[in-house]
Amino acid sequence: MPWGLRRYQQTQQLHFITSSCYRRFPYLQSAKAKRLFEIAFEEARQRYGLLVFGYVVMPEHVHFLVSEPESNLLSTAIRAIK
Repeated sequence: MPWGLRRYQQTQQLHFITSSCYRRFPYLQSAKAKRLFEIAFEEARQRYGLLVFGYVVMPEHVHFLVSEPESNLLSTAIRAIK
């Protein structure tokens, strides 16, 4: 990851997040793996109060567009999803 990046949280903005699997292996290729991700994503959504505007699960990565959590930092919610 490049040095010097600034992350802005608690700005009441939407955030587009991309997360890749380890070494971009296609761990999310099977329907069961995708479903497990969706279950974890839903649990984090409920726990942290995220609003999800869209997401896509691909074999080696996911994209999602979410609001900021109601009471925690977005980075905490993303860690819980991963």
